[in-house]
Amino acid sequence: IYCNLEELQRGGGRAEPPPVPTGPPLQLLGCWERHLDPGTGRCFFYNPQSGRSSWKPPRRHREEVGTMGVGTGRRWVP
Repeated sequence: IYCNLEELQRGGGRAEPPPVPTGPPLQLLGCWERHLDPGTGRCFFYNPQSGRSSWKPPRRHREEVGTMGVGTGRRWVP
């Protein structure tokens, strides 16, 4: 089971859901977009077609997100 202890401690046992995007995405991943939450400094993922958002990358793009920048001269900073 995945659990972020810092989030649990801040939220009294509940993790806060990601916010609604307010600006352009940092990255496009198929029908998902990667955004930065200015309140926490964390990246989150948003699907404008479904309106869903998640702190975790969509399954089919998790490997791609984790290795972004390899061979491109760019570096992905979580």
